[in-house]
Amino acid sequence: MRRRLGFWLAYAVVLLGVTLAGSEYVASFFAPTWPARDLRPIPIDALRKNVATVFADTPELAPLYNDWAVRDRPRSVTRPPDVRFRSAFVGDSFLEGYYVPLPLTALVEQAWKAGGRTDVEAINLGIAATSPIQYYYRIKDVALALKPDVIVVTVFAGNDFVTTSFDDFRVPALVEERPMPSALGAVAPRLTWLASYRLGLSEIGRGNKDIPDEFSLLNAWAEQPSQERFDAVVGHMKRYYFPTLGEATIREVLLRGEARLRTAAVKRSIDREFIAGWLLSGIIDWETGTWDVPRDAAEADRLSGGERVAETLSWLVAADRLAKAHGAQLVVALIPVGVVDPAYAEFWRPWPRYYSYSLSADARHKRLAQALRRNGVKVVDLREALDGVRGTYRLTDGHWNDRGTHIAAEQISKALLDGSALHGSADKAAKGE
Repeated sequence: MRRRLGFWLAYAVVLLGVTLAGSEYVASFFAPTWPARDLRPIPIDALRKNVATVFADTPELAPLYNDWAVRDRPRSVTRPPDVRFRSAFVGDSFLEGYYVPLPLTALVEQAWKAGGRTDVEAINLGIAATSPIQYYYRIKDVALALKPDVIVVTVFAGNDFVTTSFDDFRVPALVEERPMPSALGAVAPRLTWLASYRLGLSEIGRGNKDIPDEFSLLNAWAEQPSQERFDAVVGHMKRYYFPTLGEATIREVLLRGEARLRTAAVKRSIDREFIAGWLLSGIIDWETGTWDVPRDAAEADRLSGGERVAETLSWLVAADRLAKAHGAQLVVALIPVGVVDPAYAEFWRPWPRYYSYSLSADARHKRLAQALRRNGVKVVDLREALDGVRGTYRLTDGHWNDRGTHIAAEQISKALLDGSALHGSADKAAKGE
């Protein structure tokens, strides 16, 4: 009986191994090569097609993606011989750079070049809809393989605070978006990427509500306003998001501020803005909610200033340890929410409950900056450069516009140029250290 059981156990193990090996081989024909498969949860061709669709009427703003599936010029894994200082930037959509002519890293390189440094690199590893948890594993599995002198992690106060603390010994999921660890990913990375893509297991795949023609419907209202189009928007929000709310309530919320939501999305050559379902649903949800919200910065600090700070800090401290263990320096670039921009604050005044989220996020930003410095992590706090500067944020989605991106790039490029970080390993090697 024991021999028979042992035989079947051994047979099952062999069968599983053969199945996995065969599946991984087949998946290799569909999955991108590394590092693209550890960076982007969709194929490069699909990414480029999506971008072309979104920017069909403003092709000059369409971002270009390299063969790593990131918005950057072509890069090599091995440091080029003429590059003495290499930096890798890790972050989300702020770093990827939607709706601006050039992303942050390109502007950083431009600033260095203008200062006479042409032997430097700022590699863009920004992937939209990711968080410090993904940042840690992107550093571990991709950024460190590039042998950078400095890794810059951009952390946005608006959506980068997490609820799960870093744990070296946590049990991985069966399948997870690359480069997040998973049981399948440990033995079959290509199959894991394919499963994640097909099953919609990525962070962006889980978070987006897929409603056909929603984008066209909402932005048609912005581009060609009419009562009929607005009625269609109200009906859409009731049908797909708020079936228990009355249409009169939805109308009242959306029409506040003399219809400024619509006028903000008027077509322009740069800094183009759009109306999204997640934006309208968030506004309606918050403005019709009954939970307590802060009315000013002091209340925000008291009510939610420390919320999720410790958990987020744990991942950044772990990333700092990881970078140092591999001879690199970590710099956290903290990105504030739009409260620092007077124009942004004025725009959202008719929706005080929705705007209160930004107040809470700003309070967390300040707490995190202090905590990072206490833990010896190098910080570039972009709040200091952006505070009080008008017209730096996109009004609808809260990202930097072109002006805000330029200011941030100037601050980061100066911080790296002025600090010891720029005297990297290549410089030390040249000096025989």
